[in-house]
Amino acid sequence: MAFYLNMSALIDMFGTKLTVLTNSDDGEWVDGIWHQTESKEIDLYEPFLTFNINSTLLSGQLMPAETGEFDTDKAYWFSENDYALGTRVKHNNELYRVTGKHNYSDYSNVLEHELKKESPNNEQT
Repeated sequence: MAFYLNMSALIDMFGTKLTVLTNSDDGEWVDGIWHQTESKEIDLYEPFLTFNINSTLLSGQLMPAETGEFDTDKAYWFSENDYALGTRVKHNNELYRVTGKHNYSDYSNVLEHELKKESPNNEQT
C-alpha cells in the first residue's frame, strides 16, 4: 500500500503572505557595470516559520543554535512549489534567501525550504 500525504489543506490553513522574488540575482556586466535583471514578484500564502523547527518540533524543546547564528536569522517555508537555492523571499518586510531544501515529493506534495535572513551590506551582524 502506497503512502501519500496531501498537504494542500494544511498549506491553505496555515499560510501567511510572502513574496518570492524570482531572477533576483540574474543580470550581466556591460562595460564594467552590473545591470540586474528585473525581478518577477510572486505573491503566495504558504506557511513561513521564523523559528527553528528542528529543535522545537522534533525534540520538543528549544535548543541554542551551535553555529553562532541567532534563531531569528533562520526561517522555514513549506511550499507546493520548488524554488532554487538562492531565491529571495520577502516576509513581513524582511528579506530572506533560500539556503537549503528538503524534497518530500516521494510521499507528499510539499517541499521545505530553509532560509537565512539577509542583512544590508553595512549592517553589523
